[in-house]
Amino acid sequence: MTGTADLVRRMYAAYNNQNAEELLTLLTDDVDWPDGPARLRGKDALRNYWQRQWISTRTHDEPGDPVDLGDGRIAVRINQTVRRPDGSPVSTGRFLHVFEIRDGLAARLDIKT
Repeated sequence: MTGTADLVRRMYAAYNNQNAEELLTLLTDDVDWPDGPARLRGKDALRNYWQRQWISTRTHDEPGDPVDLGDGRIAVRINQTVRRPDGSPVSTGRFLHVFEIRDGLAARLDIKT
C-alpha cells in the first residue's frame, strides 16, 4: 500500500496546488472522472475542466489514509473546503473518493457522499 499511499499524497498535493500537469502524470491516458452527473474521459478533458474550475474556485481536499478495497480500488475519505479566489468561503464537506488504480496510476474516480 506504500505505493498507493504515495500516489494519493501526490495527487491531492498537485490538486491543492492547482498543478494540472503534475496531476495528469498520475492518471492513465483514458482516465474516467466525474463532473457532476456527467463523466469526463481522457487527460485533455480533465485539463480543460480543472482550468475552468480553478478560475472561479480554490478547492482544498485534505485526504485521510487510503483503504484498499480490493479489485484495484482504494477509498480515501476527504475533508473539502471550497473558496472563491478572494478567499471567501463557498462550502465545506466530507466525501469518500473511490479510485480505480491501474498500473500504478489512477484510472477512475467516483465520489460518494
